[in-house]
Amino acid sequence: MKMWKSVMKNPHKVLPQLMAAAIGSWGFFCTGTVRGWSSPGIPSLNATKNFEIDATEMAWIDRLPQISVIKCINNGNFTAAMPPLCALAGALLIGYPMQRFGRRTALIGLSVPFFLGFILMGFTYLVKHKAILFIGRLMSGLMNGAATPASQIYISECASPRIRGTLSSFTASALALGILVAYIIGAFVDWWVLAFIMSIFPMMLFTGMIFMPETPVWLISHNREDDAKKALRRLRGKRTDIEAEFQRMKETQAKNSQQQQIQPRELLKGSVLKPLGISMGIMFFQQFTGINAMIFYTVSIFKSAGTTLDGRYATIIIGFVQLIATASSGFLVDRFGRRILLLGSAVIVSCSLAAMGSFFYMQAQWGPAMATEKLGWLPLLSLIVFFIAYSGGYANVPFILMGELFPSRYRSILGPLSSSFNLCCTFTVVRSFPVMQISMEKYGAFWFFMCCTLLGIIFVYFLLPETKGKTLEDIEKLFSKKYNADGTLKEPVQMQADNYSEGKTASVASSGIEMTKPSSFRRKKSGENGTVAFENGNGTTILSLNHIVDSEDEEEDDGSLVAAPGGH
Repeated sequence: MKMWKSVMKNPHKVLPQLMAAAIGSWGFFCTGTVRGWSSPGIPSLNATKNFEIDATEMAWIDRLPQISVIKCINNGNFTAAMPPLCALAGALLIGYPMQRFGRRTALIGLSVPFFLGFILMGFTYLVKHKAILFIGRLMSGLMNGAATPASQIYISECASPRIRGTLSSFTASALALGILVAYIIGAFVDWWVLAFIMSIFPMMLFTGMIFMPETPVWLISHNREDDAKKALRRLRGKRTDIEAEFQRMKETQAKNSQQQQIQPRELLKGSVLKPLGISMGIMFFQQFTGINAMIFYTVSIFKSAGTTLDGRYATIIIGFVQLIATASSGFLVDRFGRRILLLGSAVIVSCSLAAMGSFFYMQAQWGPAMATEKLGWLPLLSLIVFFIAYSGGYANVPFILMGELFPSRYRSILGPLSSSFNLCCTFTVVRSFPVMQISMEKYGAFWFFMCCTLLGIIFVYFLLPETKGKTLEDIEKLFSKKYNADGTLKEPVQMQADNYSEGKTASVASSGIEMTKPSSFRRKKSGENGTVAFENGNGTTILSLNHIVDSEDEEEDDGSLVAAPGGH
């Protein structure tokens, strides 16, 4: 409750951003419904199908983290990987629309194929032809990948620094909610009815985004400053002074727009490769926690614990656990920071994987019956702890960082690249997991994921900078050679010598401040009215100390001061 009050301490400023984040994250919700459809949909399709389709073709329409997919891969059916490969293509294809037409327009556009994909899947039952089902699944798979970077970048560019982490975590919660809703509805209706019901949610995304503003960052980058100012005022509240934040955005975009067209060689700069490498590294370690292996074993783990609970209800229980843990972590990400959540998540996840591997090792040594009798509680406890820990950090922080780390000029390119790399890692884990079970046994596979998670701790500790509370402009400076870690310039500004002082002084016309040599420049006194006087050989310079104010927190005086020209 205290954390929620902290987020909502300026409701008139936060509520517009909250609304934009809620609607923008609906793209992740739709992604969750696509992923969640298979769990109840495939068994229902097998039981009620009224058209010809064999097991190999069924693998094409299944989704990655599902038991039947793994079985098909075990049988050598590589075609089971089609859905994630479609998502990978979608993640790459969304980059141009986001850059050319805007983040909001891209989300509106992708909601239409989302809708059509589900409609076609439902109509398959009526027209009795598998080709319709293939096309529908293909369309939904493409949009599955496209929605991830589009939603995350939209929310990050709309949110102010103080609450950006909390709002950006909406996406992971929306994804978990979408999966859970598909599980629950699918437990009571047939697969084709479920598809028709799921088609409602993309239309909600379409309708909601029509009433949302475009991101100010994108509008400024396309020389639409009036529209950008209106969008920023709408997002920060009508009574909020947005001038300081707007000017900061303009200055950043002015630097980025000096070169209109992005050249391929620009992507090789350190300031671009560093954040991309960090984001991809976090995505890699997210998938190599073995999340899909744990999903695969959900039902068998429940059985190992000696329960007779139906597999459908087991997945619903895990879905609830994931949703609650993911939503709770959203309030922690701006309180404790991204690094702490990732490190804490990785430590607990690695312990859970170690325990899970130990159970399967004991099962191999003692036999299934004795292992279940003596340690039947261990896999169930490990599973629950794993999902809570994973949802508390690794489920959402990698996507938050995807929307924060990249320079604004390259964000629409790097975001899809990072998202598609995440899908590649997902494909790699699931494609290799059956082989790992054979070559290193089940316990070896889980211990392998444990080792990868421990390596992730080292990666995060030494390479990931903390972005909590920083503006997107300040985060860009973290990877630039021109700036220190605190955002200050590494080298002083070079000034032109004043002709009338023979090089002893340098004038800055834009500010009206007269600078002198350091040796003759000393502080004289500080005024009680927020000014400070400096004395040198040419006289006295008075600088006023003005408070630095951000549009999000202008009512909260943080005591930060900046020198401004006051006179002589």
